[in-house]
Amino acid sequence: MAGKNYVHQLDAKNRMRIPAKLREELGEGYSVTVGAGGCLYVYSAKEMEEVKNSLKNVNAYRENELKAARFILYNTWDAEEDKQGRILLPENLRKYAKIQKNVIVFKGPTCVEIWSEEVWNEYFNDVNFNILADAVDLLKKNG
Repeated sequence: MAGKNYVHQLDAKNRMRIPAKLREELGEGYSVTVGAGGCLYVYSAKEMEEVKNSLKNVNAYRENELKAARFILYNTWDAEEDKQGRILLPENLRKYAKIQKNVIVFKGPTCVEIWSEEVWNEYFNDVNFNILADAVDLLKKNG
């Protein structure tokens, strides 16, 4: 269900739920990692394997590529649901995404995304519709 967002809160032990509809899409063994714009990406096991395989193509002598690959791999967490369907968000991922309490879970264009509600609101606070229109035109042209 693309475009649907869900508002949740971390509990006292830094756990949260991925909405049931999105968990179904993710299947068993999904992973959480850093994403663009200050969010977290949630990938199914198959999608995470594709990400890891693409990172194997990094040129070990290109520092920026190597740094990005290391950062993604280091900050990847294999989510484990408890009996209530909650997952722990580890400190490094909460810190990266500036998540304190309120989170937005969103079915993004390429994967499920987890955002701090504050970062989400700030990210969309100053949308430039000319830039947005140019991006949409480019997607249409390349699609």
